Amino acid sequence: MSAPDLSLGLAALLGALQGVAEFLPISSSGHLALAERVAGLEAGAGGHSFNIVVHAGTLLAVLIHYRDDLLAIARGVLRPGHVPKSMPDATGLSGHARSDSQGHAVSGSAPTDARALLFALVLGTLPLAAALAPPVEDLVIAAEHHPRAIGVCFLVTAAMLGFAEWRTRRQHRPQEVPRPLQALLIGLAQLLAILPGISRSGSTIAAAMALGLGRLPAARFSFLLAIPAILGASLKEAIGLMKHGLPAADPLAFLVGFLVSFVVGVATLRVLLVLLVRVGVLPFVPYLVVLGLAVLALG
Repeated sequence: MSAPDLSLGLAALLGALQGVAEFLPISSSGHLALAERVAGLEAGAGGHSFNIVVHAGTLLAVLIHYRDDLLAIARGVLRPGHVPKSMPDATGLSGHARSDSQGHAVSGSAPTDARALLFALVLGTLPLAAALAPPVEDLVIAAEHHPRAIGVCFLVTAAMLGFAEWRTRRQHRPQEVPRPLQALLIGLAQLLAILPGISRSGSTIAAAMALGLGRLPAARFSFLLAIPAILGASLKEAIGLMKHGLPAADPLAFLVGFLVSFVVGVATLRVLLVLLVRVGVLPFVPYLVVLGLAVLALG
């Protein structure tokens, strides 16, 4: 996206799209790539810098929503001899619905071990190192310029969500925190999301649910795992921009994109958690199937 082409209205639209698609398991990268293509915008330094800004907005939404979990983990790092093991439950909601439509618990009413969660997050982050390999970067760049590849990835996300929902409906005692091997597998699922069209939240929530976590603990682990992923990707993009020079851009458009992505992200995250409690991830499957097939047909 060329920075001079970024009007305030388009910045707000793309910020809202990022705020919705980052949290709903439908792939923000895939939707942004398609939206920019439909709008006739060219990828470039301005687009990369704007993407950093709107991702920062959704990152702030995660930090605020899960602040109690992050504080508990921070106490474990800073005061290891005095950290309480109990974590906030996985809802982040106001305490109303805590079971799914079949009456099964989907959030953890039992205390979560903060140290176990921190260890799982560290393990889940390790596979991201593979994203730095040049062949992987080349694959991502190629996929961004081929709509049909994005369409296939939408269908892959749909398949993962459908399988995860099928698996989780057969579980009677869901876990709160993934075990070490499970955390690594969820991290590998997150690595797949470097491809546009494969949802980061969708792949990690689906993997966590398929491996035995309840819906809301899976969402919590997914979004906490997003923090180092988004920070790392943003830092990498920022370093690249500084090496090649910052593009000419309207600071107000960037501010609008940031604020809209943050506000919409906060609201969307809460909506997603309520949906997970009530209906699970299955409603997103037909949307992704229709979108994926449409992109394949039109691409």
